[in-house]
Amino acid sequence: MAVTLHLLLPGLLGPMPSLKAAGCEVGVPVLERILARADQAEAPGHDLSTTLFSLFGMAAQPGRDLPEGAVNYLGNGGTPGETCWLRADPVHLRPDRDRLLLFNPELLDVEQAEADEIAGQINAHFAEDGIRLETPLPAHWYLHLEKCPDLVTTNLEQVVGRNIDAFLPSGPDAAKWRALSNEIQMLLFNAPLNQRREALGRLTINGLWLSGVGTLPKLEKAPFERIIGEDPTCRGLAQLAGMQPQAIPENIADVWLPEGEILLTVTDLLSSVLNADPFRWVEQLATLEKKVQQLTESMKARKNARIHIYPCNGKRYTLQKKRGYRFWRRSRPIDDLLDRNQNG
Repeated sequence: MAVTLHLLLPGLLGPMPSLKAAGCEVGVPVLERILARADQAEAPGHDLSTTLFSLFGMAAQPGRDLPEGAVNYLGNGGTPGETCWLRADPVHLRPDRDRLLLFNPELLDVEQAEADEIAGQINAHFAEDGIRLETPLPAHWYLHLEKCPDLVTTNLEQVVGRNIDAFLPSGPDAAKWRALSNEIQMLLFNAPLNQRREALGRLTINGLWLSGVGTLPKLEKAPFERIIGEDPTCRGLAQLAGMQPQAIPENIADVWLPEGEILLTVTDLLSSVLNADPFRWVEQLATLEKKVQQLTESMKARKNARIHIYPCNGKRYTLQKKRGYRFWRRSRPIDDLLDRNQNG
């Protein structure tokens, strides 16, 4: 009886500026040994969303969006039906010389009443265009359309902290949707809510980042016997497959089953990565190291067990009990393994 744990750890390898250059000390010897002794291979997906979809058998295709808007909305308690949805994340855009930078939506600290006020303003403006903004949660917004545009978009994770120009929508309907984004920006610029926020010294909500165009896909059966995690896209994919996603247990070693495939998504590092905060990232990494150590130690008590670790950057690290632990492989400092594509 074989059992495989698919462990998704977005942010494990950044992107993050150099820790050494930031004067940030990191000590995660157990995690460094695990990464050194694991078998490394390529994995589909370059961020959390594309990695999740690929593990559910829906790999990204050139020229087409993954329908993350509809799936993410489902995972956050929405009812997408059969119509088109996009993620419409509230963001703060700031000019920087000849660039326009996008800041992590977490920094906005949006309240539900503010989200609802913005939705009311946008929905009144676009009432005759078949466009509706849904704000079920303060930081999770969605755009509902009667018909899907022919667009290719970029997930928010790829854009935070970077110049948005290289990540604007492409495809036959791109010009129309860039114009729509600009129109929304003008509405938000003049919104009374933003005038109040500015007077209080808070960042304004001056843009929506649109991504994940599509309708809810069909998924007859999940490739997993257990799905654990609180990410809304993960929850939505589980529900599509007729499964009830589970919360991460207090004792993380309890995720194991006697046999089968298990999906565990831990997003603890994402916030500090999106904020490019190496000090917070190091703190969270130390906590995560203890969880990963618990999982690898508990794996040793099981026959034919293995762990696939996905940093969600196109790589996969595999530990298998039956192949031993490759003690001869030397560890490398985690700082040497980090992706650096933080600026753009």
